[in-house]
Amino acid sequence: MIKTLFLICFLINVQSVFADNYLTDSLYKELSKTNDPTERFHILNRISDVRNFLGEKIDSAATVEMLQIAEQLNNDSLLAISYNLIGLWFYNKGDNKTALEYLIKAIPLAEETNDKRRISSLYFDISQVYFNLHSYEEAYYNILKGGENLPDRSFEYYDYMLIQYQRNMAEYFILKDQKDSALHYAQALLETSDRTKSTLYKFAAVYLNGSVYSKMGNNEKAEEYFSKAITLSDAIEVPEEKMKFFENYTDFLLSNGRVSEAYDQAKNLMALAEQNKDMVIKLAGANYLREVFDKMNNTDSAYFYSKMEKQIAGEIFSQGNIDKIQALAFNEKIRVMEEEAKKEEEEKHRQMQIQYLLLALVIITLVILYMLFSHKIISNPERIEYFGVLALLIVFEFVNLILHPLLGELTHHKPLLMLFGLVCIAAFLVPFHHKAEKWIKNYLSEKNKAIKIEHAKEEL
Repeated sequence: MIKTLFLICFLINVQSVFADNYLTDSLYKELSKTNDPTERFHILNRISDVRNFLGEKIDSAATVEMLQIAEQLNNDSLLAISYNLIGLWFYNKGDNKTALEYLIKAIPLAEETNDKRRISSLYFDISQVYFNLHSYEEAYYNILKGGENLPDRSFEYYDYMLIQYQRNMAEYFILKDQKDSALHYAQALLETSDRTKSTLYKFAAVYLNGSVYSKMGNNEKAEEYFSKAITLSDAIEVPEEKMKFFENYTDFLLSNGRVSEAYDQAKNLMALAEQNKDMVIKLAGANYLREVFDKMNNTDSAYFYSKMEKQIAGEIFSQGNIDKIQALAFNEKIRVMEEEAKKEEEEKHRQMQIQYLLLALVIITLVILYMLFSHKIISNPERIEYFGVLALLIVFEFVNLILHPLLGELTHHKPLLMLFGLVCIAAFLVPFHHKAEKWIKNYLSEKNKAIKIEHAKEEL
């Protein structure tokens, strides 16, 4: 029964992969037909998304072309995407410091256009780098920042961003041994991965669920999920993701005394490290081989891998590297705090402007009403017209200040779209003003005529 279930899962996965490969092929055909830089950038970006869904490696040549286009067009939004992909490329090479430099550099560029998809993606990717560095609280901080910047549910890529949040939260709570929270996010990840049909995140979902059930002592469930992950593993090219699977599965095997099988997985880790020239994966492989040989009472081999582990850890976690990484994190936190303070100050200023405008509008409205409805004063139409125009300008500015945050959100602060939005507001207010002005002039004419007749009667 279980074998049949695995076969069905495998066939569904293969069907999904074929569909995505067909999409990738069609995108490459589309790419070959255009020389327009902007079109080429967006097609290459779409190809990167599909490859990521399939668990394939980042295409470095495509990423370089995307960066060249972004720099040529001097476009902050495109630069943010390019830096994000370059950061991921370095992350998958085990170069955590360079990965962080590019990912952190991309955040203010993405914020310029309020691109929440990109902002959340950057924070989630940064958290993955911190997991590599065993800085779990820094990872958690960035997961939460990414969660705060998730795009609206109506956004096309909402599930794609949500799935990264769920994966990272599940990973964090597993590492912190908070089983209930880990299970909550691992199960949510499984549901979202079924919805998105992503090979990469389906793989992450099943091995993370296996890890949670292992920690909860439900070995039967854990074995079921890890078996599903093994079925999917050949389709995954992303080395850091495969490393995490090997780590979680080896922990499960060791906790159940299956030392020879754990040895096989530790060797797989070392082979993955050699294949990708990745020191982070090599460190994990050396750690598990040392642990396996300890359990086998093979002291010579255990000592050999212990020395290797110490040497690699010294290179990765050297004081120089740690200082630079901490400086990057500190500078980014300072920048975020300054941005938040600036936004808070701008909001206070906006609220004060709204209050002043409202007060001015009330005063002008009272003056106009007094001039309109006074039965003693013959009102000057030109004067009221002047106050009417002034009131219109204040109303326009008042509405603009109230709607400005929403307008900025909808237009991503693009000047042309912002201008179009303001023109639409003016197009609504001006006809209303003209109708009110026409009514006021007619009313004034009748009122002034009545006052003159009354004055003439009094003189008689």
